[in-house]
Amino acid sequence: MGITKSPCTTSYDSHSDLYVDVLQSAIKSRDPFVGRSVHARIIKHGLHLGVFLMNNLLNFYAKTGSFSDVHRVFAEMPLKTIFSWNNILSAYAKRENFEAAQRVFDEIPEPDSVSWTSMIVGYNMLGHFDNAIHMFLRMISCGVSPTQFTFTNVLASCAATEALDIDRKVHSFIIKLGLSSVAPVANSLLNTYAKSVDSVMVKVVFGRMRLKDKSTWNTMISMHMHFSQLDLGLALFQEMTDPDIVS
Repeated sequence: MGITKSPCTTSYDSHSDLYVDVLQSAIKSRDPFVGRSVHARIIKHGLHLGVFLMNNLLNFYAKTGSFSDVHRVFAEMPLKTIFSWNNILSAYAKRENFEAAQRVFDEIPEPDSVSWTSMIVGYNMLGHFDNAIHMFLRMISCGVSPTQFTFTNVLASCAATEALDIDRKVHSFIIKLGLSSVAPVANSLLNTYAKSVDSVMVKVVFGRMRLKDKSTWNTMISMHMHFSQLDLGLALFQEMTDPDIVS
């Protein structure tokens, strides 16, 4: 678009969609000057009541790390969508201000999968893995479907706690949602069972995986080495180096 640091053309004054384009370009360049310039013009021309435009401004400040501006824009928004709530929630979580993140989460009218996953990620960042697992179970009980990203994060929580009963419960949800063949999810599941030293389920998951990448093979080799099964580990390593096998 040829965006400069001073979006002063008259077309920007009357078309909020062009401001959105500028903000999205500014996110890529991570230039806070552009965002603040656009923000000033939005206020000047009375466009601050537009929810879509203000959500993009909120997203810009969140992505460029300007937390004070995120807080200010959110507080000034007359109407907030789930996108607005998730942006402020994520901003608090990334700053590890988890008391504030919890307050925001509790105020969200209807938290979606992004909201719940942000809390799980935040708890993991703080090392509160039991809380992350509890949040996942609450998410399920509220009827919100987890995403691939949710599963990879809650499985990281399970791996850290070595909670075998929870591993299997999460696994059942993965199967129910048809995500067991998705590589990142399958690899996370494999790693979780390996950390829990559940060799039976490791072999089950590994055997059912249609696509195996280097992470998959490394997990299996490491498990065999852990059990001093050097021959099995070496055999897998040789199989792994076969270009016709590793995806």
